[in-house]
Amino acid sequence: MARHRLLRTADVDEFCSQASQILSVHDIHRTNALDTTPFRGQVRATSLGAIQFVYLEQGVDMDVDILERLDYYDVTLAYSGTNRITCSDQLTQVGAAHGALLSPRMRAQMRMDATYHQMHLRIDQHVLNQRLENLLGRPPHDPAIFDLTMDLSSPQLSTWMASLRLLIDDLDKEDGLTRQPLAAASWQDMLLTGLLLSHRHSYTRDLQEQDHPRIHRRTFQRALDFCDEYLADPITVGDLAQYVGISARSLQRAFQEELGTSPTRYLQSLRLAQVRQDLLEMDPTSPESVTQIAHRWGFVHLSRFAAAYRKRYGEAPSDTATRVVSEG
Repeated sequence: MARHRLLRTADVDEFCSQASQILSVHDIHRTNALDTTPFRGQVRATSLGAIQFVYLEQGVDMDVDILERLDYYDVTLAYSGTNRITCSDQLTQVGAAHGALLSPRMRAQMRMDATYHQMHLRIDQHVLNQRLENLLGRPPHDPAIFDLTMDLSSPQLSTWMASLRLLIDDLDKEDGLTRQPLAAASWQDMLLTGLLLSHRHSYTRDLQEQDHPRIHRRTFQRALDFCDEYLADPITVGDLAQYVGISARSLQRAFQEELGTSPTRYLQSLRLAQVRQDLLEMDPTSPESVTQIAHRWGFVHLSRFAAAYRKRYGEAPSDTATRVVSEG
């Protein structure tokens, strides 16, 4: 996240003030008051939807006391070094194999070594619980409370971490996929869904034991109508499930049973058809570019779009456009 630097300072107070504005109000001081190692503070931050990515490093052994109870979720990960976190009667250590997840209403104390470089995912409480509601098919009665320790070697969390690393790498690119609204919404949805399904919390059993009855045909038709009406908008599976009032997993099951496909593939199919129609109806005297038409219907990765188009229609989209213009 080098291109998202907000602060580089040798002043502990300045560092603390900047970090407190982004995360929570906290107090920091050297673990050893006699330590004369130069302080080297860095703060980098950027956002993806309702998730903030905050990178911090300090270069000296530090103790941190969070002064206020959190009103958000804080995923804490280590790029290097370790951080020992005490939260009520719980103790965990963030490092190469483990992360930590602080839930709303929690307070914590931290002891960080000098080599500790940390990444925080600050997740809006309302947004995560809305994602949980979509998965449950009903509003949660309380905010989800996660286990403090994250075992990053577990199969599901290791997959989630691999996706997160890919995302963070893309955030550092000037023209990365995350800069596209359609892609950003999907990334946020993936991160929140993955977190809720891969790391234990107070609703894990509800998600595991949830029954998935067949949805009514009228409900399914409403989902199809919604896809048609908002096809050019950045629709996610979560948006669709929320609109028709069922869980995302029930919706995915319905699409599979009714159409033999997923909601995402169904939307792609509709968008490809719209691109095809626009190409065939191009004005030969002032044709739009294939890229403009693709972007209009939400395709941001042009090589993948071209491959999907060729697979469906047996020719490249540029060939369709060339033929229409030459015949026009």
